[in-house]
Amino acid sequence: MANEVLMPKLSSTMDVGTITTWLKNEGDSVEIGEAIFEVMTDKIAIEVEAYDEGILLKKYIGDGESAPVNSVIAYIGEAGEDVPAEMPSGEAKAAVEEEPENAAEAVAEPTQEPAAATTKVRATPAARRIAREKGIDLKKVQGSGPKGRIQAMDVKGYQEPATAAASKAAATEGELIPWSGMRKAIADKMSESKQTIPHVTMNAEVDLTKVIELRKQLLPMVEERTDQRLSFLEIIAKAAMVALKAYPEFNAHAYEEGIKQFDQVNLGVAVAVDAGLVVPVVEQASQMGLSDLTAAVKAMTKKAREGQLMPVEMSGGTFTISSLGRSKVQTFNPIINLPEVAILGVGGSYEKLVVEDTPEGPQVATITALNLCLSFDHRVADGAPAAAFLSMIVDLLENPMSLLL
Repeated sequence: MANEVLMPKLSSTMDVGTITTWLKNEGDSVEIGEAIFEVMTDKIAIEVEAYDEGILLKKYIGDGESAPVNSVIAYIGEAGEDVPAEMPSGEAKAAVEEEPENAAEAVAEPTQEPAAATTKVRATPAARRIAREKGIDLKKVQGSGPKGRIQAMDVKGYQEPATAAASKAAATEGELIPWSGMRKAIADKMSESKQTIPHVTMNAEVDLTKVIELRKQLLPMVEERTDQRLSFLEIIAKAAMVALKAYPEFNAHAYEEGIKQFDQVNLGVAVAVDAGLVVPVVEQASQMGLSDLTAAVKAMTKKAREGQLMPVEMSGGTFTISSLGRSKVQTFNPIINLPEVAILGVGGSYEKLVVEDTPEGPQVATITALNLCLSFDHRVADGAPAAAFLSMIVDLLENPMSLLL
């Protein structure tokens, strides 16, 4: 049988209520304690909760219309139930008191309390029903409604002090996950690097326009020779190694006894794997052309991802590159791989608008760019040579034909 929804009596002086807004439409499902309409009283709009669940079968008044207190304004029931086509007439039902036990079973109750004072526990009918079902003493529940009125959500969220404390303790304790072998090794090495080396990081933007053109030209030739695709990483690595010849202080190891510089570059390439991060080393990389470098980097990357690297293949690096690949992150501060003294981070590429000088005058154009992030050991080098080293890499990439000489 469908349940009546009554116009609630919200104060001792209220005789008529005006619906400001229906929050549910005919045919909508309704849950106990869910607000279904707003009613205006004493110049305050108050949301009214449903005391029954089911489907809102019929509404007899619309937004802005009024009805006497305790008159039937809607029905909630099961889909397909018959309800009167017209608003039931007759005298208003018995006034709804504060205690819902004396109220009509299907009456909707406000989620806010009018100004009238009372010494009783203030709670909506839905809150009282839930409290009875759960065996909760409403005197222990803190109400969130006006003047402390207890609402359904207050009862649903209530926990006995001991239970609440236990839940909080469980949430704050969490789960201790032991360090895995690789994760522990990475953590120890990164901590040692940050605690030992005074890191300084510089960033510089690179216009990739000419690198993109060069890669497009070289791609089929490199792929034919190596069966591998030339990427921006190998071109950037080649530029860095050319610059290292001019600034050998960044191709070095730092020890307590001093600094050891190297003539050749053993290139470390950071590779993300499921267990963490590994840095395989391409030996004598500075002696390689782009084709050989591409093949060597791809081979080491493949072994890293397949978990086939030997310890010797992850040692002896003199300079490292860490690339984010296709990432939306444009800059970051890479951590130096001990005992090396520098590392080059490569951010994700992005497009930007620039103004270019043309014979026809300044023109707006779109270019692809990325940021290079150089972290270096300030014990070994100062800011001026570091800036010059990074600037040289940028110049080489923005005029990359020189890399082929």
